[in-house]
Amino acid sequence: MMNTEQEKVSPAGETAPVRETSPTRETEEQKQSRRDEMESLLWQMCVIPISVLHMESLTKLWLFGNLFDEKLVYLTGGVLFMGFAMSAVTMLFTARVRRNVTRVILGLMSVLFSLQVIYHNNFKSMFSWATIGQAGDVMQFWKEALGAALGVWFMVLAMFLPFELVCAFGKLIFPDRSGRNLSLAAVGGVAALLPYSFLMAKFIQAPGTDTGYTPYYYYTHMENDPEQTFQYYGILNATRLELKHMLFGTATEELEEPDPGDIVDLHKLLSPTDTPTPVDTPDTPKEYGSNVMDIDFDGAAEATNVKTLKSMDKYFSSLTPTKQNAYTGYFKDKNLIFISLEGYSYKVIDPELTPTLYKMANEGFVFNNFYNSLWGGSTATGEYANMTGNFYLTANCLKLSADTYQPFALGNQFRKIGYKTVAYHNNSYTYYGRDKSHPNFGYDYTAIGNGLTLKGKHWPNSDKEMAEATADWYIGTGEKFHAYYMSVSGHANYSASANAMSNLHLKDLPEKYKKFSPEVRAYLACQYEVELMLQVLVQKLEAAGELENTVFAMNADHYPYALSDDALAELYGLNKTNIRKQSELYRNSFILWCASMPEPVVIDKPCSSIDIVPTISNLFGLEYDSRVMMGSDILCEGDHFALLKLNGWSWISTQGEYIANRKKFIPNDSCTMSDEESKTYVDAVNTVVKAKTTYSLQILDRDYYRHIFPNG
Repeated sequence: MMNTEQEKVSPAGETAPVRETSPTRETEEQKQSRRDEMESLLWQMCVIPISVLHMESLTKLWLFGNLFDEKLVYLTGGVLFMGFAMSAVTMLFTARVRRNVTRVILGLMSVLFSLQVIYHNNFKSMFSWATIGQAGDVMQFWKEALGAALGVWFMVLAMFLPFELVCAFGKLIFPDRSGRNLSLAAVGGVAALLPYSFLMAKFIQAPGTDTGYTPYYYYTHMENDPEQTFQYYGILNATRLELKHMLFGTATEELEEPDPGDIVDLHKLLSPTDTPTPVDTPDTPKEYGSNVMDIDFDGAAEATNVKTLKSMDKYFSSLTPTKQNAYTGYFKDKNLIFISLEGYSYKVIDPELTPTLYKMANEGFVFNNFYNSLWGGSTATGEYANMTGNFYLTANCLKLSADTYQPFALGNQFRKIGYKTVAYHNNSYTYYGRDKSHPNFGYDYTAIGNGLTLKGKHWPNSDKEMAEATADWYIGTGEKFHAYYMSVSGHANYSASANAMSNLHLKDLPEKYKKFSPEVRAYLACQYEVELMLQVLVQKLEAAGELENTVFAMNADHYPYALSDDALAELYGLNKTNIRKQSELYRNSFILWCASMPEPVVIDKPCSSIDIVPTISNLFGLEYDSRVMMGSDILCEGDHFALLKLNGWSWISTQGEYIANRKKFIPNDSCTMSDEESKTYVDAVNTVVKAKTTYSLQILDRDYYRHIFPNG
């Protein structure tokens, strides 16, 4: 038997017994098991980032029509940052818990992405969490929401695919033998910080643009253009940024006072453009004043420590007010009926189907280049622009406005000079917070639920019935009046089964309309209610002897975005490809008519919905300050441009069209500017646009009018 002890000779020649020991060796099986374990953990760490990238890529392609563009770099960086950050947290748990936590995360993300896809399919804008308080109101439109969901069912399934796979194969992906791994949690944290650091580096390297809109701007100022933030950074990051802004403020910093070089006076910049003059204008030239009020901007700036308010004071005080003109007071002392038309398009106008509408559109002020921007948030933002001369980008604008001072809203302007001011809506009186906003705009507001009762109960309700039920409340009372209506008959969806007004009026369409598809016919049929409503109002005014003393103003809240691309192409005669990115889709008719007008007045200047309030204010000779509204009087001397929330912040002027996402200016045939002059011109207009898109939101967010009118 071999002795387990051996002799070992020491340097001194001594021997000592030494026990033999063999080094512990890791077997190949153990090595492979450890490698498998690490590989499994790495795969587990990649589950969430890969899932997010899958969902973000599909939504970017589906919602915005392009995946491989310059924004993809920022999107990928944002996805890896968020994905690995969440994965790092899951590594703090055992496999069983990690598996369930991952399922919860993917399930919530699937719901989030599906919500955005469905909402965008219905409203053609991104869902904002700032409007979550209106969920009860939105439930009134559950049929439309269901229709929108069914229309993108395949996208919803695709959003839930990662969640479904983890639910089905969770134990294979997250085997029970996997434990906590603090090292990989740290690695995940580093993996999240690397793309975040990359984004920060890209921000620093990103060149400025002719508009000043950089990727960093969209990251830090989401509220100024939410859709661009979604395009650059994806659903998940944009949601994180919005929630951060909601919790900690909507702006990352106060606005600094503008440098003089950053202030461009549009009325001095653009070339003069002739405006037609009334036929009864005297030949003797008249010196006109300005639409301006005595505002102490310096005193207001001294009274506040808020940098943004000081910045706004400096900017607005530097502007030149618009001049009054031959049309100032043209409608003085007349009555006004203003109607915001739900989903209205000028394509409805037809001498056979809508003779009253046709007469008003062609025998009053005819604005040949009028545009309705889709500001975001659908009807609420369109209505806010119609009523205030400013714009906002989310549907909570009406609710927000209820706590602000609104001296230039037409209700307040007319009430100030003794008019009876009333507002009506043939849907729920609380929808979008109108029960708070419209009284603040100066109206005695009545809708369904607080005094308005209609004959029928159907969806949508009848505009004609609303006119019949309300006209006698202000016509023939002996008081001068301003009545405001928000219609609803033209609301989606557009089919005989989904729209009661479509079903009611399909039989009224002339024979020639049979050439259209069922969807377009249904749309035209429900919009026939506009004609019937006008007929009722005209008849009531004629009976009271007030027709020639009453002005009609009408504008859409937005184009009929709920129509399919095929139906839009058919209705507008446009190419279906990228149809919602074409400015012609946003062309519309602003109707401004009075029976007393001797002949039509044709205006070719490009203009938009924010220009309505200052134009009406000037026509009625009302006191207002043209410097502190985003819109301006269309009838004043000088050039003009229509601002569009389309492909970024685009615009159309008498010189041409600027397409923001392409940074491209397309001059009109009549444009005679050289390339150098054109560049100077475009840079200058973009500077004005940048100011408008900054300050219009701040007017509401900062309650700016209360700041400059502290005594009301």
